[in-house]
Amino acid sequence: KTPYLTNETVFDLREPVPSLIVVGSGPIGSEMAQAFRRLGSEVTVVDMAPRMLPKEDADLAQVVNGRMVEEGVRFHFDASIVRVRGRKGAVAMTIKGKDGGEHMLEATHLLIATGRKANIENLGLDAADVKTGKNGIVVDDRLRTTNPKIYVIGDAAGGYQFTHMADHHAGVVLRHAIFRFKWTKPSSIVPWCTYTDPELARIGLSETEAQEKKIAHRVYRFPFDDIDRARAEGETEGFAKIVTTPSGKLLGAAIVGLHAGELLAEYGLAVTEGMNAKTLTGIIHTYPTLAQVNRRVADQRLKEGLTPTAKKWIQRIFRLQGA
Repeated sequence: KTPYLTNETVFDLREPVPSLIVVGSGPIGSEMAQAFRRLGSEVTVVDMAPRMLPKEDADLAQVVNGRMVEEGVRFHFDASIVRVRGRKGAVAMTIKGKDGGEHMLEATHLLIATGRKANIENLGLDAADVKTGKNGIVVDDRLRTTNPKIYVIGDAAGGYQFTHMADHHAGVVLRHAIFRFKWTKPSSIVPWCTYTDPELARIGLSETEAQEKKIAHRVYRFPFDDIDRARAEGETEGFAKIVTTPSGKLLGAAIVGLHAGELLAEYGLAVTEGMNAKTLTGIIHTYPTLAQVNRRVADQRLKEGLTPTAKKWIQRIFRLQGA
């Protein structure tokens, strides 16, 4: 049996890793690949997907991918694993590319980062009248199982597998089971962040999802290289992006860049409450901070609303005032 690491066992390592094959280019695979590369390991990432971070919009993921390629991480996309052989300190993997050709990869260590599966086998759930599904235990919007006396939180409840989601689940259960408050879990408005460098954070609907669901939408972007704090920090890579309805209601937001996870919090409120982008344009953001990118991207929606005639009148007014 070929030995392999996971995102948990990897922290048991006590010796340097000369070379590493990472299977999976989702959040965990990407984070680990970059971290080990920066620690000096030769890193190769293998994924069946056509690109890294496939659940994110391509323009956002490309910023992270570009940085990692510059740092020396090698990627093999559209690749299936044919066979793996190895022992401690030596792993050989044969992969097949999109063109059907096979290629051999070798490394000292193997890391599997293809996601989690609920560990609910052999728990006697049937005896407790608790139904399960392909993603975990079946729960209602209050996290109750089919046995109303049993609740489930965290990864086993299916859905988003994030620590902060499990924390939220705990709050939902406490409010309902203990205090009897009518409090439900959110369906899709959940923020997350991939902690690569630069970070990539998102909440709500993505541009790709809006297109796939044929939802009428508008997309606005603003780059960090036009934010003074980013220039001062020397970290101008990346941008903020919002997805709105044609009338300006925020459907989703994403940021790729320095401290993206921190900056997304403002959109957590805006998207959850269904605010209009124009609301953000009226909020004063401290200067010079990276958070100004949130207002500046919302400003793009406001500018779009100006007709050519309105722009001409504004220019005329400024000229008159200048005179």
